Amino acid sequence: MLPRRTARRKCRDHERKWRGFCVDQNLEDDWLERLNGLGVFGLISICEGHCDGRSEPSGTAPHIKLRLTDDLLPGIARHWDVHKMAILNTVSRLFQTGDTYVNLELKFKLRSGTGRLNYQEDLIVRIHGRQARDSEEMDARTHDWFLQTVNRIEELDSLIALLWSHTNQGTQC
Repeated sequence: MLPRRTARRKCRDHERKWRGFCVDQNLEDDWLERLNGLGVFGLISICEGHCDGRSEPSGTAPHIKLRLTDDLLPGIARHWDVHKMAILNTVSRLFQTGDTYVNLELKFKLRSGTGRLNYQEDLIVRIHGRQARDSEEMDARTHDWFLQTVNRIEELDSLIALLWSHTNQGTQC
């Protein structure tokens, strides 16, 4: 779930405070620190997955959602055209593991509002575990999924930082 600032409300039963936000209880500080310390992506949502409390497993699966940082968005089309196959191959290698599905979304949006035409670029990565939670406590499978997924995200983050820094160096005089 999207972290919520705690200044206005108390964390729910399944949440705890972390850096002024309410986060899911079982998310480890190390994962949160690493995801908030990425170079090219910003964490926009993280959820450990939840069991709905009924006898049949019908909970939600864990997920992590990231957005490319604003300072890297200008010129994203140029970067994407040059490096898309390397990025797609890496995403496939890292995340198509059977326990995970990934959605990489590149958007170019024109929006008319308040009498002006606004142009926006965005790159969002949504990573979901395939297995819904079926217990209140985080099981070993979910823990391992987070551990591996955070490692994979860091690898993708490093690759994009490296590729796009080379593209920027090639265009400077």
